[in-house]
Amino acid sequence: MKVLITGATGMLGCDLCKEFSVAGDVTGLARGNRETKQCRASQLLAADITDRDGVARIVRKAKPDLVINAAALADVDFCELNPEEAFRINAEGAKNVADAAEGAGALFIQIGTDYVFDGEKGSAYTEDDKPNPVSVYGFSKLAADDYVRSNIGKYAIVRSSWMFGPCGKNFVDLVIESARKGGSIKAVGEKFGNPTYTADLTKAISGLSAKIRQGIAPSGIYNVSNEGVCSRYELAKEISGLCGLNAEIVSITAKDAGGPALRPKLSALDNTKVSKVLGYKLRHYKEALNDYLKTIKRR
Repeated sequence: MKVLITGATGMLGCDLCKEFSVAGDVTGLARGNRETKQCRASQLLAADITDRDGVARIVRKAKPDLVINAAALADVDFCELNPEEAFRINAEGAKNVADAAEGAGALFIQIGTDYVFDGEKGSAYTEDDKPNPVSVYGFSKLAADDYVRSNIGKYAIVRSSWMFGPCGKNFVDLVIESARKGGSIKAVGEKFGNPTYTADLTKAISGLSAKIRQGIAPSGIYNVSNEGVCSRYELAKEISGLCGLNAEIVSITAKDAGGPALRPKLSALDNTKVSKVLGYKLRHYKEALNDYLKTIKRR
């Protein structure tokens, strides 16, 4: 199977390239052709997803069976201050990749986000819940979701949340780094979601894509995250405890944390739909976190 993955040197992209390279020919696209030892694509090409013609040429030449758009501008506060760039990359860029995949007859997978919701439901969101973003980032990602649903034949929109993994800085790494420097760690205690290990997310995407290509599962939106809900404050305490850091963890409000963008209060995702398709539940985030911390110790 031929697979093309955008954002190939990013946190999720690296794991996707690793997963799909085991049994397929993977073409990775990265802005500026950033080299990384962790990206195991068969070939890594420089590409900007906002370059519609360039993306189309690459996809036509690669002739992929599966295209995964893992490229995004994910800095929520930066997006809030730079809405045009956010929509250019997260909405228009995704549209370019989706159209190229459709033209090649490939299954298209768009990586989505829990930030399309306002967090006011009071319980985990299902795929049928109506989105209501509270940030530019959320609106830009929702624009991509809406385009894919309306214009692409074979697709999956995989919504996930609070990712951590070995390819790039994430909240887990930042907590460990801060704790080792001896300072107190301030983390928001009033916003809640599902921490998600990119290795587990990647495995689920691989299984889901196979089911859709085989006609076992329909195109549509799928929530995919590790089980368990927590705040950043609770997650920081869990990280510190597992690492034996004895760091001072301070719970703060979102207002204290500052930043121009709003975040949803409770953006947990209900994974019932994908669990039925895959035949298993993704494990609890605490178990996944423990495994990730073991990989850090081996670096």
